[in-house]
Amino acid sequence: MTPTYVALDLETTGLSPESCEIIEIGAVKFTLDAEVEDFHTFVRPRGQLSYQIQRLTGIGPQDLQGAPIFAEVASRLQDFLGDLPVVGHNVAFDLGFLAAQGVEPAGPPFDTYDLAGLLLTGLSDYTLRSLADHLGVDFPLRHRALADAQATREVFLRLRSRLAEQPIRSLDEIHRMAAACGWPLQRLFAEILEEAPALAAGAPSWEGLAPPPDIGPPLAARTPPLPVEMAEVEAILERPGQRPELFPGFERRPEQLAMARTVAETLNEGGHLVVEAGTGTGKSLAYLAPAAGYALRNSARVVISTDTINLQEQLVSKDLPILQRLLEGGDEEGAPRESLRFAQLKGRRNYLCLLRLAALRRSPTLSLMEAKLLARILLWLPRTETGDRAELNLSPPQEALWGRVNAESETCLTLSCFYVRQGACFLHRARRRAEASHLLVVNHALLLSDVAVGGHVLPEYQHLVIDEAHNLEEEATQQFGFEASDLAIADFLGRIHQRTRGRPAGLVGSLREGLRGFGSAAGSALPDTAAALAAAAESGRRSLPILFDLLASFLREHALDGGEYNQRLLLNRAMRVQPDWSEIEMAWENLDMALHDITALLGRTAEGLADTEDGGGLAQEELMAAVSALLQEGQRLREGVASVLGRDDPATIAWLTYDRQNGGITLSAAPLEVADALQSGLFCRRQTVILTGATLSVQGQIDYLCERLGLEEPRQLLLGSPFDYVRSTLLLLPQSMPEPNDLSYLSELEQAVIELCRASGGRALVLFTSHGALRATYAGVKGPLEREEILVLGQGIDGSPKSLLNALREDQRTVVLGTTSFWEGVDVVGEALSLLLIARLPFAVPTDPVALARSALYDDPFRQYALPQAVLRFKQGFGRLIRRKTDRGVVVVLDRRIRSKPYGSVFLQSLPPCTTREAPLREMPGAVRDWLSAP
Repeated sequence: MTPTYVALDLETTGLSPESCEIIEIGAVKFTLDAEVEDFHTFVRPRGQLSYQIQRLTGIGPQDLQGAPIFAEVASRLQDFLGDLPVVGHNVAFDLGFLAAQGVEPAGPPFDTYDLAGLLLTGLSDYTLRSLADHLGVDFPLRHRALADAQATREVFLRLRSRLAEQPIRSLDEIHRMAAACGWPLQRLFAEILEEAPALAAGAPSWEGLAPPPDIGPPLAARTPPLPVEMAEVEAILERPGQRPELFPGFERRPEQLAMARTVAETLNEGGHLVVEAGTGTGKSLAYLAPAAGYALRNSARVVISTDTINLQEQLVSKDLPILQRLLEGGDEEGAPRESLRFAQLKGRRNYLCLLRLAALRRSPTLSLMEAKLLARILLWLPRTETGDRAELNLSPPQEALWGRVNAESETCLTLSCFYVRQGACFLHRARRRAEASHLLVVNHALLLSDVAVGGHVLPEYQHLVIDEAHNLEEEATQQFGFEASDLAIADFLGRIHQRTRGRPAGLVGSLREGLRGFGSAAGSALPDTAAALAAAAESGRRSLPILFDLLASFLREHALDGGEYNQRLLLNRAMRVQPDWSEIEMAWENLDMALHDITALLGRTAEGLADTEDGGGLAQEELMAAVSALLQEGQRLREGVASVLGRDDPATIAWLTYDRQNGGITLSAAPLEVADALQSGLFCRRQTVILTGATLSVQGQIDYLCERLGLEEPRQLLLGSPFDYVRSTLLLLPQSMPEPNDLSYLSELEQAVIELCRASGGRALVLFTSHGALRATYAGVKGPLEREEILVLGQGIDGSPKSLLNALREDQRTVVLGTTSFWEGVDVVGEALSLLLIARLPFAVPTDPVALARSALYDDPFRQYALPQAVLRFKQGFGRLIRRKTDRGVVVVLDRRIRSKPYGSVFLQSLPPCTTREAPLREMPGAVRDWLSAP
């Protein structure tokens, strides 16, 4: 019998079923072959439509006049839905609104978002629009209920066809998991299996993996090394001009050539080099070209480290493939050139561990979220060459569960498990690619984790390029530090032992299951071990809330009010002698005792399993991997919490944080200084270290960066941008703006944002230093600007940073209010971003424990530490405006201190020369209008 479904979509006045209303309903009844019937109606709400909803949907008050209220259409909609499966995109959203109005469809919900996540793992997002575009579904009218329902129908049918093409064994396993945990898609999986041929015995899942690509032999460095010739590097950089069909719009950039020459000289001679390369220099190719030339001549490896994912993706997906094309055609003598090999290596936890995956698949008590993640992985396995979680685009809950199946255990590179022996291990594949690559791209976190453990994380290398070097200290602070919350510790204890649906789960459950698979030598000890671990986990679970309740009370008693920020308390010696601190120490001793018992039992279990000769095959290896990962995590937690609560180390900064959003307490520790560790563990161990970035200097000097990172007298090259900022950029400084601590500042800020964004017609980004100020300004400017048909979007209010930037690119009558993540990495080209407002100079949060502790190291903390740190941040923010040679725009600094305080000149002198004007606030909108309308 041909199945029948109903595709459903609602348009609403907002996101909350409790406070928002339905304004349009669209539904389509259909089979696999045809549309049967549709349902459409407007619904009259009680409240007003916001401008944002009118702009998003195109529905206006005139459309809703005379429309029925929901109660008048509810029974007709209920009858239309019947007991058919309800197909929707994020269908829980629509069903939540219907349930709030008393309509609950009898049929199971089929979510196209879930289906797309299973089948289309390579997409960057899973909006209905993106799915329709990817699957070739015609979708001209969007954010209208019936049109969205019709598009959802087409998307569902295409996804269903793809689901039917998946391996039957995988679908059968997914169906069984779905049935066990109550996943509504189980009915769809059952439909597909009924239509499929009978299930036959098949090969184990690892045999269906995509074969690894040919990666070449490991590198063997030439001794002594040959120098890279500058003529060769220049020829590479000039080659795009000779191939306009491949590189349209190429322009020769003297700054790029100057940087490439200096990088080549440093690679040849060795030593440390710092290069500040302004926006538009083409710095990536300026270091990649000489690095590639040197690596190819000497069969050597050059490691390139970046801070942001965006730059890593640019290097691996764009710049390095371009470089490969530029290197085609042989060397200067015409002899064949060895092909440039490059790879990206990530931290262990990014790679899937097939052994841990097999263990999770055997679990008798999977949650719904675990089943969804496993289903995605099973259908992804035959397509992935890397096992990299980035290919899955995991949701935040799935990211948390990824820790159950990743290769985070330090033993993964030494344990020769079944999958390693078969050549299927993704981590080993990644290591082999890295060992065979001339250029190896990593992030700062992985680079510094290699330093933290004394090597062996990265393959041997002597030449290093650090891009985005301004963030190296912050990343080192995180990598050399520790952070854990009560939730993290509770999760660890749950992975040791908990009861799910009345059965023991976690490692204790796995140990008891393992009794049936092992011989007597291993099996005889498992019952006692399982019981002892369960008791220790229960003891820890009882101690945990006592400790964190005391910490919360201590923080409330002794911390200053953080205002709009999370409340933080630096745990210095003065705090540790407070009378109520002794209670915390006793509570920690109780929890520490439980963690000690757990790690000791895990250690003995690991030793026993490793020594067993009559073991249980793959099941034993799975158990060994699980024990090893938990032992490593238990030791990390125990040592880390001790560094915060158990020791008063003058070289360590320890603090507590109260999160205002979730009410949780986090324990944190970080080194007081990272310079010595970087100097001894990184810089002095390499023949060549090149640090680069667009914002490394303060007033034309790199002293602050070198001092913070421990660089001793490096070679320097400061290159300006090839952009003409005098012609492209107007910098406006207010004469009449109150200072940020003035009571009238916020109201003046709101008025300035309104008038300036009116003058620019939107196309604006407003940068804040705190979420509280952002939210207050958002509330004050949204109404006035949206009455002018200028959409206002706020970070943390209206969606993810990516979605806000997409909205700005797509419709110029948009203003985005952003904080931390918007100060760097934002790349909006052309007129879409023409006005940049900086609400406040970006000094560190006053209560930041790391800043407080490090400031105390200086004779003049403000000028030697806080000011240069803020200037580098300010330069990052300024750089968001002009991204291409043809861009034009206005920067307005709405912080009077840039002129009223002596230190304001440091900010201004650190910017590239541009057209600068001081003016009263009332004159600024006219100046913006005139500058943006000029030819």
